[in-house]
Amino acid sequence: MNGYVVAYLTSIDEQLLFYLDDDNEMMFDTVERLRYSTSALLAGSTTPAALNREWPDWFILVPAFVLAYGTEELKNLQDDAGFLRAPDDGGLAESDRAYLRVLALRLDEYPEIRTTTQK
Repeated sequence: MNGYVVAYLTSIDEQLLFYLDDDNEMMFDTVERLRYSTSALLAGSTTPAALNREWPDWFILVPAFVLAYGTEELKNLQDDAGFLRAPDDGGLAESDRAYLRVLALRLDEYPEIRTTTQK
């Protein structure tokens, strides 16, 4: 289904295809890890800069996820999320937090999204 994800990730680094399954969809454990990191950002238990040091692929995979599985609202919020372009150790702006909240909900919906797209 997702030529978008493959094209996006390949244009950055072909090694990112490691996060996709045989159907060229994001692996469930990848999405779970994205969700865990999103929750950590929202809770303040990590900063964007720390996450960028620990798992820089998050900053590539999340936009790929939004491109492939996101809603129009999520895509618009992503455009306003400044921390994606410049991850630092400072606090998150309200626009960042709004984005992360909607992203978390969409990541939670991923199993249903996959079931729906496979029919």
